[in-house]
Amino acid sequence: MTIPTKLNKDAQSEFGSGLVICLVKFAEHAERWLYYKKTYAERHQSSPNEEWWTEGHVVMMFFNGASDHLDEIKVPKRWRGTEIDKKIAELRNLSLEIGHGFRHTREYTEEDVIRAYDLCREIALLIDEKLGLKPDIGKW
Repeated sequence: MTIPTKLNKDAQSEFGSGLVICLVKFAEHAERWLYYKKTYAERHQSSPNEEWWTEGHVVMMFFNGASDHLDEIKVPKRWRGTEIDKKIAELRNLSLEIGHGFRHTREYTEEDVIRAYDLCREIALLIDEKLGLKPDIGKW
């Protein structure tokens, strides 16, 4: 859950649109992964034979909510074909496939969550560089 805002009273899209807004809203879900992971561990410990309650299902449930915010992500024309554009496409495709795909070709794991959030961070660093800043991801 994110901190409430009064900024969305005139919102037109359901889950946000744009570039930075979509990245921020996707990133706001990161803390939820810890909840999903803890719930999976507890459930798996108490009922290890429940086949539907796998790590892959938990990852898909997590991405089902987080990936909605990437549906209307946009890349400015001047950045099309750049590394930013490629990473955004990879993030969007990975996240939407896991969260909303109808044909899953493999079991998803926490590594997929880590990959998606590393992509989100890499995109943020690249955007800051394009803006002329010298970004640093920070230790925490």
